[in-house]
Amino acid sequence: MPIDNIALIVMVLLGFIALLILVNLAVYRKAQTKKQLLNSYEQILNQVGAYIYVKDVNCRYVYGNQLTLDYFGISQEQLKGTTDSQYFSPIVADVLLRNDHKVLSLKRKMADDIMVDTDGLHNVYHEVKQPLYDKKGKLIGLIGISTDITEEFNLRSELEQLANSDPLTDLYNRRSFNAFSEHEFSRAMRYFNSLSLMIIDIDLFKNVNDTYGHLVGDEVIKRVAAVCDEHIREADILARIGGEEFAILLPDTDIDSAFKLAERLRLAQQIGKHSTMLNDEALPGITISIGVASIQVKDRSFADMFARADKALYSSKHVGRNSVNVA
Repeated sequence: MPIDNIALIVMVLLGFIALLILVNLAVYRKAQTKKQLLNSYEQILNQVGAYIYVKDVNCRYVYGNQLTLDYFGISQEQLKGTTDSQYFSPIVADVLLRNDHKVLSLKRKMADDIMVDTDGLHNVYHEVKQPLYDKKGKLIGLIGISTDITEEFNLRSELEQLANSDPLTDLYNRRSFNAFSEHEFSRAMRYFNSLSLMIIDIDLFKNVNDTYGHLVGDEVIKRVAAVCDEHIREADILARIGGEEFAILLPDTDIDSAFKLAERLRLAQQIGKHSTMLNDEALPGITISIGVASIQVKDRSFADMFARADKALYSSKHVGRNSVNVA
């Protein structure tokens, strides 16, 4: 073969090799760029103060950011293919699995608050999950983000408690009592159940405050609350609805049973009049007056029932106090 032809072939081969090198270099650089980009994304996810994870369509973990891995105490490789049942109690794992199935079956985003017990502590996490699709639009799993909202949850619970309870006695306040009562009234009307109510007032309470002072008055109020609480059932609803006024809602209780309970409460307040001490001094003896009413077919709302009990209480006060009357 002539030397010119060999030289031409060598040049072509060298050019082809150079082209391959350039193509491979471009592919390599593209792969490196993609890898660097992925590493950058992963670094960003690892800096986020939330638990970020990906699961496949079988609800098995595919990925977790560093916060998630630290929470489980495992590596990325150890996480892959595992399920929540390996990290949480059966109850929590079941809730998480149900939420996963909802996201995957309904193919829509959902959010929920999850309570987890860890070393005797109650932690609350707000999780948001949504379906994950590939470039062709095929469902390949879900992505989830969970944040620790324990402090916010506890604060909200404390605020709700303050809004719904009486700070002196820790009983329900009038606002929450009315809400419970409206619900129980509707239920009793719907299912023709009995329902009774008693309103309790401390007799001559102003004299207690004027004679002994408000500190003693507060202790008397707490004692009345404690005695009432000792005598009612768990299903009954006890509230402080005014300064020296209490109310007890009695589900599934007829008027006769309510009257008998009211009499027991009236006597118990007298029997226990010296049982509480303040600064080594016995609290003053007090009596209570009680008005009792039960649900009637003609009642349009709980307010009708309350008005009758209040009228009965007025009768008890009018006849000399320390008595129970029924309306």
